[in-house]
Amino acid sequence: MQTIPELFRAAAEAGVSIQTDEHSVTAVDLERQSRALAASLRALGVEPGDRVAAWLPNLPQYLSLYAAVTRLGAILVAVNNRFGAAEVADIVGRSESKVLVVASEVRGIDYVATLRAIDAAAVPALRHLILIADGAETIWPHVGAVTFASLTDAAPLDDDCAGPDTLSNIFTTSGTTAAPKFAAHAHAGVVGHALDVVDVLEMRAPGTVSLQLLPFCGVFGFVQVIAALAAGVKMVMPSGFDAREAAHLVIEHKATHLLATDDMIHRMIGPGCEEARSDTPFPHLKACAFALFNTYLTDLPARAEAHGIPMLAPFGMSEVFSVFAIRRHHQPMIDRHRAGGTLVNPRARVRARNPETGEILPDFEAGELELYSPHLFREYFGNSTATQAAMTDDGYLKTGDVGYTEPGNAFTYLQRGNDTLRLSGFLVSPAEIETAVMAAPGVADAQVVAVGTAGGNRPVAFVIEQAGAEVDEQVVIAAVGETLPKFKTPVRVISVDAFPVTDGANGTKIQRTKLREMAQAALAGGR
Repeated sequence: MQTIPELFRAAAEAGVSIQTDEHSVTAVDLERQSRALAASLRALGVEPGDRVAAWLPNLPQYLSLYAAVTRLGAILVAVNNRFGAAEVADIVGRSESKVLVVASEVRGIDYVATLRAIDAAAVPALRHLILIADGAETIWPHVGAVTFASLTDAAPLDDDCAGPDTLSNIFTTSGTTAAPKFAAHAHAGVVGHALDVVDVLEMRAPGTVSLQLLPFCGVFGFVQVIAALAAGVKMVMPSGFDAREAAHLVIEHKATHLLATDDMIHRMIGPGCEEARSDTPFPHLKACAFALFNTYLTDLPARAEAHGIPMLAPFGMSEVFSVFAIRRHHQPMIDRHRAGGTLVNPRARVRARNPETGEILPDFEAGELELYSPHLFREYFGNSTATQAAMTDDGYLKTGDVGYTEPGNAFTYLQRGNDTLRLSGFLVSPAEIETAVMAAPGVADAQVVAVGTAGGNRPVAFVIEQAGAEVDEQVVIAAVGETLPKFKTPVRVISVDAFPVTDGANGTKIQRTKLREMAQAALAGGR
């Protein structure tokens, strides 16, 4: 099994069932629908190598779309379902997607309303808009609109244009610039990594039930759903996250496997969640791979373990998938909760390099992490320069992250080597927010840091005012809020005469640690 169509066919043969918000579907249903959809997409002009963008929450149509697109040898572009108009336009436009698939409205989010704010000139390559809705609505003059349902009645396509090395997925990945790169993966990498995760998390054990809370648009959620399909197990898949609903679903369906962010688990065991009042509210859970993004939740893993939730810290990124490494159950609690772990693929490798000397460091000595796996991403799509810069001569990915190796093909992640922010479970470039802040009246320069709050990590902006100008904090926040989603909008805008800097041999660097301290103090003081 080396391609996505083969994986879906195997899931159908295994009798996989998926419980959604309203009803249950099977992998047989998805396989049948995907073949008809593939025929319709081909009739719309989708060819091998074309990009099809999906801006969708977790719906079964997302899965049949993925199977159909990859059957054609085309590439699915995952668009974050929390993105606003500017971000959607950027991803769809720069990827030169020919087709965009969107749900009209799910759980109170009006996706179509956001599309109306996108100028047609921003998506020149787009030709077809497919709406999961009762009716089609034309948004841009050059783009034809059809409903998803109208494309599922075609005669099923038996052709399979995919091979192991065919590109299948594009995930956006944040860096030090405002424009995210496009990490592209091939079929064999997707399937191979999924099978690794299945083995490590023992997902083929009898009674396995995978609760899918994370969105497919990110590699964390994507890996879970593909692993569940590869394992041939039952999935429970709500279209969005609600803490009480999630806790109820764990209990009702006797969920055994869960991937989640720290704030999700925090809310599921919080005081407002009646389902989690006992010491062991989720007795069937066998593995919970979690991402610790919020600084104010550093005590969460221990609290969750006290509730009987088996927490395992992984490591991942768009280029290597989300469970490149993970801790193991037999390890002491203090080790299970440190990001990193043992590599899931036996052929994968990790090393730490001294960034100053280039020396490969011994175990337990911190340096820049470099990773190798047979399932690495293939390229930054459309950016060969960035691809070449990210790789070593012997095929390792230069992560830019800081950590140290451990015996047994394992490592510990310490921190990001760059200044990427973690907001609402997503990696966000500070430059993106800084650009929006500097477009506001009176702002000459800006620096943005993330600060832990009771509601999760939130951005705080420091600004230098233009000569003779006086920055109005609320005006800046409102201006940024018109172009970026709420989770990227600063909660505070603080004017300073100059940013704290350090003068070194390699140039002047902003002291972002100092800025975070200043931001934390400002929030604590309420000023």
